[in-house]
Amino acid sequence: MPYGQAKQILGYARDFHRFARDYFQQLSDSSQKPRMKMLLDYMARHEEHLDEVLKEYETSTKNKAMEAWFQFSSECSTFKPVKNISYTDELTVNEVLEIAAQIDQCLIDSYNTVINRTSNPEVRELFQNLLEMEEQEKHTRARTALGLMDM
Repeated sequence: MPYGQAKQILGYARDFHRFARDYFQQLSDSSQKPRMKMLLDYMARHEEHLDEVLKEYETSTKNKAMEAWFQFSSECSTFKPVKNISYTDELTVNEVLEIAAQIDQCLIDSYNTVINRTSNPEVRELFQNLLEMEEQEKHTRARTALGLMDM
C-alpha cells in the first residue's frame, strides 16, 4: 500500500467536489426544464461551497495533522469518479437526488476509510470532523433540494 499525507486526501476531496460541481453544471446547462435547472444550479453551487469549506479547513487546520503520513489504499481514498453515473437530459428530480446521494455516500465512505486506516489521532479527528460535516451537508442538501422542488 502506498503512503500519503492527510493534505493529499483533502486535496482529493476538493477535486471530487469540483468534479461534482462541473457535473451538475453540465446537466443544468443542457436542461430545458426551469425547475430542474434551478435544482441543478443549486447542486452545483452546493458543491462549490463544499470545495471552499475544505479549502478554508485546509488552511486553518494544524499543520501537524495535515502533514501526517499514513498508509492508504488509493482505490479507497481517491474517491470514486462521478463519471460512472449515467445521465440524460430527461433525468427526473428523484434521479438527480439519487445521484447527489451517491456522491455524498462516496465522500462519507472515503472519510470512513481514512478514519479506520489511520493510527494517528490527529488525522482521525480531522477526518471525523469532515465526516460529520459531510453527513450534515447530505441532510441539508436533501431538505433544500426538496424544498426547491415544492416551490
